Formats: sequence, C-alpha cells, structure tokens
Amino acid sequence: MTFQIRFRTALLASTAGFAVAGAAMAQTPARTPPQPAGQPSEVAEIVVTGARLQNRKAVAERRENLQVTDSVTSDDVGRLPDFNIGEALMRLPGIAVQNDQGEARFVTVRALNANYNYTLVDGVSIAVPDRNGRRVFMDVMPASLADRIDVYKTFTADQEGGAIGGIIDIRTASAFNRRSRGLSVSGQIGQYENHKGFEGAGPSGTLDARYLTTFGSADQFGLVLFGNYYKRDSYSGQAEYGSSRYFYDASGVSAGQPGANTGVYPGTGIAVPSERRWYFYHNDRTRVGGGAKLEYRGSADDYLFIRGFWNTATDDEARQTDLLTFSGGGVLTNATATGGTLQNPSGLSIQENLGQFDFERSVWAVTGGGDHGAMGGDLSWRLNYSGSHFRNPEHWAEWRQNGAGAAFSYQQVGDHYVFTPLNPSAFNDYAAYAPYRRQFDDRELDEDIYESRIDFGRDLNRLGDGWRFKVGTGVRRIERAFDENRDRYLPQKGNTYNLLASGVLRPDLCLRPPGAGAGQCMVAIDPGRAITAFEAHLAANPGQWRFDPMATEDNNLDYSMEETVWNAYGLIARAGPVWSLNLGLRYEDTRTNGRGQRLVGKVWETVDNDGGYDDLLPSVNLAYALAPAVKLRSAYSKSLGRVPFNAIAPVGERLAEDGSDVRLTRSNPDLLPRRADNLDLAIDWYPGGGRNLLSASLFYKRVKNEFFTSADLMMIDLDGRQVEAMVTQPKNAGHPVDIYGVEFNLVQELDGLLPGVLQGLTATANLTLLDTNFRQQMNDGSEVELETMIGQPKIAYNLALSYDRGPVSARLAYNYAGERLSERVNTTSVYRNRFDGENQSLAFKIRYKVSKAWSASFTASNITGEGRTEWIGWDQELPMVAADYGAAYFFGFSYRR
Repeated sequence: MTFQIRFRTALLASTAGFAVAGAAMAQTPARTPPQPAGQPSEVAEIVVTGARLQNRKAVAERRENLQVTDSVTSDDVGRLPDFNIGEALMRLPGIAVQNDQGEARFVTVRALNANYNYTLVDGVSIAVPDRNGRRVFMDVMPASLADRIDVYKTFTADQEGGAIGGIIDIRTASAFNRRSRGLSVSGQIGQYENHKGFEGAGPSGTLDARYLTTFGSADQFGLVLFGNYYKRDSYSGQAEYGSSRYFYDASGVSAGQPGANTGVYPGTGIAVPSERRWYFYHNDRTRVGGGAKLEYRGSADDYLFIRGFWNTATDDEARQTDLLTFSGGGVLTNATATGGTLQNPSGLSIQENLGQFDFERSVWAVTGGGDHGAMGGDLSWRLNYSGSHFRNPEHWAEWRQNGAGAAFSYQQVGDHYVFTPLNPSAFNDYAAYAPYRRQFDDRELDEDIYESRIDFGRDLNRLGDGWRFKVGTGVRRIERAFDENRDRYLPQKGNTYNLLASGVLRPDLCLRPPGAGAGQCMVAIDPGRAITAFEAHLAANPGQWRFDPMATEDNNLDYSMEETVWNAYGLIARAGPVWSLNLGLRYEDTRTNGRGQRLVGKVWETVDNDGGYDDLLPSVNLAYALAPAVKLRSAYSKSLGRVPFNAIAPVGERLAEDGSDVRLTRSNPDLLPRRADNLDLAIDWYPGGGRNLLSASLFYKRVKNEFFTSADLMMIDLDGRQVEAMVTQPKNAGHPVDIYGVEFNLVQELDGLLPGVLQGLTATANLTLLDTNFRQQMNDGSEVELETMIGQPKIAYNLALSYDRGPVSARLAYNYAGERLSERVNTTSVYRNRFDGENQSLAFKIRYKVSKAWSASFTASNITGEGRTEWIGWDQELPMVAADYGAAYFFGFSYRR
C-alpha cells in the first residue's frame, strides 16, 4: 500500500497549491467594490453560466449564512449536472461517499458516516428504505430534485438535533425565482465501458424535465412540475479473497491465527488467502420519479405551499459466483512472500451459483406549510408526511463439488490474487458439481413519518437593530416494519440435477473478473434457463427434492417499531454588518416501542420493549467581520446520533437454558444515543468582489456513547424468577471518540491572471484532513485504536478547472478519498478489519450552447476506469476485494425557454 506516501504527497501539493492560489488572489483586482460582511455580492453585470454560475451562487450562500455551511447550486439550465444527490455532494469539502457498484449511495460528513447525519427535503424529514439504520440512499434521490443542496456543519437550536456530522437539506425550486421560470428539459444517452456480459446490455442515460410558472391576477400563484428518468445498464467483475488468512510454519504446517492485536502473524508470517470468490454482476438500474409544488404568495408576509414528490429506484441484478474455499490445513510448499502451492487443504470446495436479485427502494413525501406575518413577527408552520418502501426478492441456484484435485497455487499481483488449480480438468468437470440448493428469499420494509412543527420569531427592537428571538415546537413519529420470508428446495439422495445435466451453462461465454489468469474463464449460468430448467426438473422428479419452509429463518429478522420525538426550542439572534450571533437551547424527548421475536428453545415468542431518552442541546454561533471581505465564524453545539432501529427493537433474540447455564442474546431498548460536543472555528476571505473564496475551517467533536456488543453476566427475569445469565447485547462505550479536522476551500476566477483567450477559467479545490482516536472493543475485552472511523478517510480532496465563456462551458474534475474503515469491523482480530482502499475519479463535461434555447453536451465519467478495492492486515497490505467498473460516456442535450 502507498497510503502514507500518497498522504504526504497530497498534503504537500495541496498546501503549496493553496499558498500559490492565496498569493494569486491577493494580486487579483476586485471588479466591484467590496460588499459588507453578511451581504450578497452583486454579480449580475454580465451573463454568467455553467460552473462559474454555480460557484458564485455557492460562495454567496456561504457568505450570507451565519453557520459554517457549504452548498451545491443549480446551473443556468436550472439543474445539477449529476446523476444523483450523492454525486453532487462529492464536490464539497468534508464530504465522502460510499459507493455501490460505482454509484454514490451514502454520504459521510466530517468523519461521520450516514448514520450520524440527517437529511431533509425543504427543511423536513424524509423516510428511508434502510433495513436497520437511518441512512438515506442518495442513489434513490435524483439530482434534478434539487435546486440547491445545503450542508450545515454547525447547528442552531431550530434545527434537527439528530445530526453529529452534518445536516443535508435538499431544497426544491420555487416558481417565484424569476431566473428559473419556464420549461427546461435535459437528457443524456451513452454507454458504460463494461457493457458486455451474459445477458447483453442496452444504452444508459437520463431524462429530466422541469416547468416553473406563475399565474393569477398579480402572479400570486406559483407552480413547479418536475420529473426524472434514469437508466444504468452495465456489468462489473469483482474478486474477493476472504476476510481471514491462514498461516503456516517453515515446514508448511498450519501455525494458527493471530491474536486480537498482536501486530504479528504466526509462523513464517506468510498469509494464504482463505478463498477465491469471483463475482460477475449485471446491474440493470432504473430510477423514475417526479413531483409538483403549488405556491401562493399574497404578499411579502404571506406565503403558502404544498409540495409532493415520489422517486423509486429498482435494480434488476444477476450475480454469477465462482467460489473456491477451504478451511485451513494441508501443506504449503514453494512459499514466497506473495505466493505458494497448497496441497490437500481441509474442506476444499468449489461452488458455482447464480443469484437473481430485485431491489426496489421508493421514497415519497407530501408537505404543506406557510410563512406569515403575525402578532408583530413571523409565523411559520409545516405539516409533513413521508413514506418509503423496500422490497428485495432473491432467487439462488447453487451447485458444489468437494475435493476437485485438492491442490492449487496462488500468486498476489497488485490488488488481487491469481489462483491456479493443479488439476484443472477436475475443477472444470461440471458433471461433478452436485445441486446444493434452490432458495427463495423475500424481504420487505415499510416506513412512514408523520411530522409537524410551528415556529415564531419577532424582532427585539429594545435591544437594538438586528436583534430578534425565535421559539418553536414540533413532533415527529416514525412507524416501520420489516418482514423476511425464506424457503428452499434441497436435493435428495440420487438427485440427477448436476450442473452439466441441468443445461443452464453458457459455454460460448468467457467472463474474466479481476484475478483471472491466462486462459482462465468464469463459467456463466443463463438466468432464464436457471428458472425454467429447475421448474421442469422439479415437475418431472418431485421425489428428488425436499421443500424446506425455513420457519426459523422466517422469524429471525422480523420486527416493527415506533419512535416519537417531541422538541421545543428557543433562541435569540442578532444580525449586523460587523458581528452576528445565534444563541439557543433545544429540548428533545425520544420514546421508542419495538416488537419482534425471541427464540426460546425451538419456539418463537413475541417480545415487546420500550425505551427512551431526553436531551438538552445548547448551541451558539458567532460571526465577526474582521474586514469587509473577511469573516470569522465560531460555533459550539451539542447534538445526537440516534440508535439504529435493530439495536433497540427485539430482532432475532435467543434464549437458551441448559440447567443453570442461561444464555440470552437480545437488543437493548435502554441504549443511549451517541452524544456529541461540537466546536468549530472558520475564517473566510472573499476577494474579487465576493466572487472568489479562500477558507479554512477547524473543527473538533467529542462523541460519547458509541455502540458495541459484549457478553456480560447479569440478573434477568425468567418465568417470574431472577436468574444469572450470560447476556449478549449492544451497549454504550464508556470512553469518548475525539475527532479533529481541518477543511480548506478555494474558489478562484482566473480572468485577472490569464490572457484574453483564456478568460473564463475558474479553479476550485478543497482539502479535508482528519484524525480520530476511534476505539474498537474486542471479544477478549481489550480495546484497539483504529486508523480511521467507519466510512471516513483521513484525507480527501477535490480539484476542478472549469471554463465558461461565450457558448462553451467545460469542467474537468478530480476527486480523491484516502483509505477508510468499512462497516465490516471484526472483533476477533484487528488484522481482519476491512478497509476500503484509496478511491479516485476523473470526470470531464463540456456543453456548447447551440442557440438561446438549445445546448449540446458530452460527459466522460471515471475516465481512468478506477474500480474499488478493500484490504485487510495489520497494515492493510493484504488484498480483500478488487472490483472493476470502467468508464462511461454520454452525449446530451438541454432545452430551456
């Protein structure tokens, strides 16, 4: 791994870049007189388009806001030039994304993954199709939903308290924005580089439309209509090598496993991968949705609206799997630091299977509200309903062969291994692959949110100009239910449905995932034939199969839950040309009720539990204008990271009693939320009449009550009697986690530095550096400090160069995120923790304005064809996952009138 070298190189390069940019900015003459701090800049003297318009709007939003805030705004076509909300947010400092099959899904803010953050649409909550947690799937949310996205990194008392990393607010368009009115339509069509596989693939692309208009005698009514369609049809190859390794001594005999945190591998220290798992995915993803907003503005002090939207994302996925696995043992020969030959390992098995998965994730909302002048102040109210639905049926067809020559060699090559069977004819004897299972799973989640709030603010003229107070209260109720159903057919003795006889193979195809050696191919199972062939064999040979209803598994993960949060707050604020203040206190009371199943002996019993907690959350934000173009901000707040639903609802609980030995595995309704103290200090410089930005932000977070699972002896109630039991349950950690970070952000128009032919260039860059003392509780009771928190790299930066002049707008962007801990944390040995490898991407987009209404565009994403890697090991030096996504190219158009 080259992480440390890359870290130092990036840090030095970025620091030098910021220094040069700062010096350049200092020499750039302002085009307009400096604006007072806190006031928007006048930037309308020329027509500004494309990325330059987006940058100016984002800089103005940051400058006007008291809080530390970063924004992504729409361009002159009235849309964000991204496929989903996650991709749009990647351009901001302190933001990282977790991808699924190369597409942005979960957003991490300031070292904290999606479970620590809160996402809103127009200031109200949205339901999430997340089985157990609170994460918003950004690949369900099209970028066309947003006119602007604000990321609040410091908090005030009138904002949701359940966010530690940040609050993401997706703002939809308003018809009363004159610049956005009219009809806009845009579309792209293209293809992913990885479009060849076992089912064929069609074109990919998007189509977005939006219409904004006002009507009425005084244009007092506004209407916004919007719709979107997205299609991605692609393939991806992936190789995995097991979450553990086997170790051997100098004589080639097994040497056991490492301890929890010894830092040393046993035996010779040579690590042999525990499996070679090839995947080949066909991802046929579709997203469709739309919405409307009806507005009424009777006067400057009277505004009403109702807004609704619906988005659904489906993923018709077929996954081919070719797995070689073993359970250790055997004799290792020809061993080197990167390879060797293993003879007669224990439990050697090779497997071929096809998984056919359908995923549906839908999110919808209806929100109404108003802003009114009342009682000498401002009265605001919102009523909100949001729902989500998740459905995931899966079909599995699997064949296995044991033994198969019982020997193979392996060789590490970069981020993957090449496995070579010593008896390839045995490995490829498909008649020897016996049927193992034909399984059917179906998972379904429904969540509904009911929310209301009312706020009132009024000027405090007795204290002087700019002073006001604000109070408010609200309630949010979440109702959710998850259900899983599983059944399968198991082969009986004498079953004739082997892999060759089944007739499902595609001998005409050679699939080559990462790690495929010379002449090696992954066998392909035809998805259509896999269904019809099994049904025909079952009908003709019913005695060769046994139906298993899997009753135990059906109840294992089922649960339902309600969570009600009441809140009230009060704050006092001052807005002035030199200094501004927001000082407030928020109270939140959270109550939960969960229902699920507990397996007692061999019988499932219904279990109910109740829990809750309450919190006082103070906050203070202060901004001070050191100079007309320099603003200093500081902030302190307390905030929460709420408990995942499956940690407090009774999910898959088990009670076993064997004489005096009582063991209970359960959830914990008394689990407390993560509680954080947040400190921020930021300085912004807005040269060039407020068009440019150079900022630095320092932040510190102390997060208490982290979650971990442990087993402890305690007294429990069992059939009305108190008994001692070994109870395994989630708990709150006794030690806090400290997070230190710094963010730099640069926006620089280069017109004053370059000759006329290059007028229109803008450079943007941001850099985030992080350090934490995140600790992991191990099974042996010890604690280990890890390199990063889950989902957040120590270093991330974005660089972009855009050109906007005349009819041409172009942007070249590079994103980098360093190594970060994945969600798959291992509590047996630290070397088994999985880290997502460094991630980088290069994208280019150019748009040409053919006429006043029409534009044509070309987009190239992931130009260098970067994939995804995961690593394990004491120093993250052992390959775990290697995936290939390839580049994508699109031609597009936009129309606006």
